[in-house]
Amino acid sequence: MISGKYKVDAKDKILFLEDLGFEAPPGMVSNALYKMKQNGVFEGIKGLWLGNYEHESMISLEQIVLDTLDNEYDFPIVKTNNFGHGLLKTVIPIGIKARIDTDSKEKIEFLEDCLI
Repeated sequence: MISGKYKVDAKDKILFLEDLGFEAPPGMVSNALYKMKQNGVFEGIKGLWLGNYEHESMISLEQIVLDTLDNEYDFPIVKTNNFGHGLLKTVIPIGIKARIDTDSKEKIEFLEDCLI
């Protein structure tokens, strides 16, 4: 979904990522992030929201992301454990305006109503 005719347009969007550590070890996650980087996915995003990722190596998703991005981009990154494959889940409304606030406890603020 990062290249070809099914490429998702992430420009001016908050990108959210999570994965299952037992299905995707750190090396596999790193390779996927490098492929995203090489295909310009991180060049146009407005922020990155990281969800669940637990691996027996104790390597965190945020460490893998920071190693991959290597301070090359200027967008906020937040980490929460309330979406993904874990026990805690929240609904992430797709297509509404939102903001990442790294100084706030809430971190993600929805700027539009998501239910009518």
